[in-house]
Amino acid sequence: MSWGEGSMNWAELRDLVTALPEDSATKAALAGDTEGRRWDSATFLAAAQYNALLMLVRILWTAHLKGRPPEMEPIHPPVLEAHEVDDEAKAQAQQRTEQYLDSFSPAAAREEDQAEVDQWRARLAELETAQ
Repeated sequence: MSWGEGSMNWAELRDLVTALPEDSATKAALAGDTEGRRWDSATFLAAAQYNALLMLVRILWTAHLKGRPPEMEPIHPPVLEAHEVDDEAKAQAQQRTEQYLDSFSPAAAREEDQAEVDQWRARLAELETAQ
């Protein structure tokens, strides 16, 4: 860094931003944190572990105590812009999957089969008139 001049070049700025801690406001903004909660990877991991443990407690409570477990709220991680993009991609993939599966439905198959039957009838009619 050129301290004498009091300015920083782009490479030095990039290195400085890259070296910031995960939970810094700058890194959170770069990651797309829309809620300003500034989690680091350890916080995400701890929340996932808590939520998995909570699910196990609910299952064991229901299985062994034969009742409803007490209300325990899971920890919801912050919403990132990347998650919103992932949600849109998942919705589009789901729509494509449904369209593909609908193409095998009996109604779609009947329409295609009927079109083929009509095509063969027309060919037979042509052959009968040609004779």
